[in-house]
Amino acid sequence: MNQTTRGVIVLIGAVLIHITLGVLYCFGNFSTYLVSFLRSRTSYDEVRFTNTQWILTLTVCGQGTTMFVGGLLERKIGTRLTILFGCVFHTLTAALSFYAVHSFYSLIITYGLLFGFGIGIAYSPSMTLAMKWLPTYKGVVAGSVVAGFGMGAMVFNPIITTFINPNNTSPEYAPYADHPSEKYFKDPENKAILDRVPYCFLVMAAFFVGLQTIGNLLLKQAPESGDNGVSPSLQQDSTASSHLLQEGATGELSPLQIIKHRDFWILWFTFVCNNQGICYVSTYWKSFGQGFISDDLFLAAIGSAASIGNAISRIIWGGFGDKLGFKVAMCSLQAIFALLHIVMYFTSLHGKWGYAVFVFCLFFCVGGSFSLLPAATIRRFGTLHSTANYGLVFTAAVVGSLLNLLIANVAIGHGMSQQHVQWIVAVFLVIGCVNSAFFKFRGCPCVRQRGEDYGYSSVPYSE
Repeated sequence: MNQTTRGVIVLIGAVLIHITLGVLYCFGNFSTYLVSFLRSRTSYDEVRFTNTQWILTLTVCGQGTTMFVGGLLERKIGTRLTILFGCVFHTLTAALSFYAVHSFYSLIITYGLLFGFGIGIAYSPSMTLAMKWLPTYKGVVAGSVVAGFGMGAMVFNPIITTFINPNNTSPEYAPYADHPSEKYFKDPENKAILDRVPYCFLVMAAFFVGLQTIGNLLLKQAPESGDNGVSPSLQQDSTASSHLLQEGATGELSPLQIIKHRDFWILWFTFVCNNQGICYVSTYWKSFGQGFISDDLFLAAIGSAASIGNAISRIIWGGFGDKLGFKVAMCSLQAIFALLHIVMYFTSLHGKWGYAVFVFCLFFCVGGSFSLLPAATIRRFGTLHSTANYGLVFTAAVVGSLLNLLIANVAIGHGMSQQHVQWIVAVFLVIGCVNSAFFKFRGCPCVRQRGEDYGYSSVPYSE
């Protein structure tokens, strides 16, 4: 089997693994049932959506802190064992949440922090492994792998909603007069729905086992790489594309070295700003829509359709990054994302189908960061330490998630509307756009010689 064919098989395995990790994006749909269960079946009867954002925040924090650890672990025990360890940890913590759901703080630990640990350990190694097999098109490969992450909601949102709420019952209990759109399920009217919430964790864990087993069986350790991260066999067989990559390589930098570079901090702060939009959309898209849409299955379908946009966008934005460079692609992404948050509050005027299209567009922007940032990190700082380096960049998600949690709780706690929160998020995205414009390393995205397209050359502006 030649390297390209083998690389495509590895890519498929990485995508299957990322689909299970991408259940993270189901939180906006799942949270309606989780909060209702906690309010009705536990002593935490005053828990609200803003409180359960802690679960998603700690998931992202766990992912952000262990992605760097996953890179170090990969160098000790190998890529495939690292991915397998992360998958096992991820599935076990989901299953343990069957017991933890009876306590809000236990659920924060299992389905939040520990669940994020498993995601973080398996996330980068599976993506960088695919890029090592197919090094010429890093942006498209990264976009394809993390498209699987975006597709997680498409696969698991219907499973969650159909299992818990097969009769399409909408929540009607609105306990807060100042937020009439904040609705929950309640005993005894919705007893059957609440009874099924804990068992949903076991159902998800069973699906994780099946998909992760297939994915891990398709993976294979990458061939040895040269100094520029391109395998010798590919260098011998390829055209001038590999020579351009070799000539333009900027060297392999370790995590301790990249923190001294301005471009690293630009990427890091870009992620902090983007994460404001990512966290807000992932948490509140359903609870916001419930204020004017009384159709739970339709909302779940919106989430599944949006996950398709999330998945496709990662490939498309990755392709834009390959052709136009990181700076142009990222600034365009942030400008569009900011505009969508500015007008989001007014989508309630256009009915459920208008809101469905709008949520699709929001998640189309969510996905871009997760293909543009890893590709930019690898092109700028090399392949050798790529997993650890991107893990270091991803620590920005920890800061960004905690900041978004603070903004949402303080704003809503002081009587501000969702519109004000959305505008605050838009301000961060505009600041991020200005920040991304200062990214110096671009390379020459479309290197051509004698009319042939040789792809991306890692040549900085200064050269």
